Amino acid sequence: MDKDLIFVQDEAEGKYELLEQMVDKTLGKGLIMTREPILHEIKKREELESTGVIEGVALPHARTEAVKDLILEISIIKNGLDFEALDGKPVNIVFLIVAPEDARKKYIKVLARISRMCRQEGFRDKLQSAEDAEEVYNIIKDLDSE
Repeated sequence: MDKDLIFVQDEAEGKYELLEQMVDKTLGKGLIMTREPILHEIKKREELESTGVIEGVALPHARTEAVKDLILEISIIKNGLDFEALDGKPVNIVFLIVAPEDARKKYIKVLARISRMCRQEGFRDKLQSAEDAEEVYNIIKDLDSE
């Protein structure tokens, strides 16, 4: 987990706009060379079924050869966002996961770990209350060390 890929913001314009912003931030950090194949795969996955899955949490994810290693990015949206979540509730926490095609095992492990963390008592509330990237990072790091 890279602290530079954690963002806390008050609001987001929309689901796809947020996903584009998140991908653009990885582009700006030099983690990807081009954004279009990544956005294509993420949007294709969202069209199958929304990745807004657990109360207030979305896990958009994709595998593509447009990345060399797994990327995990986190956005906290204080005022919530209509992510067309399966439970119909607004999303406040978005974990974007993008991995190369050949990193299937690592990709599944990260998805499973995030899912387990999000089911832990109080974890989502702590993330939603976080004021900045440092606080989000420490909340996750503390949970990982338990």
